[in-house]
Amino acid sequence: MQTYKELLLQLQENPRLRVGLVLILAIVLGNGLLMLNDYRKELFDEYSRQQKNLLKLNTLQKETGWVEKAESIKNIRLQFENQLWKASSKGLAQANVQTWFNDKIKILNLKGLEIAGTTVETDPKTPALWQVKIEVKGTLYDLDLLELLNHIEQSQKLMQIDQIQWHRGQNNLLGITLQASAYFHAQEQE
Repeated sequence: MQTYKELLLQLQENPRLRVGLVLILAIVLGNGLLMLNDYRKELFDEYSRQQKNLLKLNTLQKETGWVEKAESIKNIRLQFENQLWKASSKGLAQANVQTWFNDKIKILNLKGLEIAGTTVETDPKTPALWQVKIEVKGTLYDLDLLELLNHIEQSQKLMQIDQIQWHRGQNNLLGITLQASAYFHAQEQE
């Protein structure tokens, strides 16, 4: 109690102490008001975000045709899945693509072409979807190249040409390097 009385006595006798305390209180109050203003602004921003979300939900709630949209998306997904090749292993996927290209090379009588290699790539986000990349090299005539490209494009299964390089060689033959990809859906082994 004695220190409290001494503090009051010092406050009464020392005007600089009083001014200092008033300034300290003003700074603390000012800082507190600034913090309250920041908090109020954050609350207002959150309220605005929630209000926008509510308006979006109300708009979505009024929309009709969700069943039709879901059915349409399901049909598109099924069409896409039907275009995928299917295999139970990566080795089988590579073999299927190699067989497809070997068959086309034989059917089109492209004796100057051969498969240089195949690889399988997977994306960790979609482990059941494999991309089999194949490289075909050799020589052929212009029309034979167009025919091969047409067969790739007309394939019932999803296949794309990634890169093609060619140069004009002897006897009007094209030296080509063709890189293509086929997309597989990994089938579970039974």
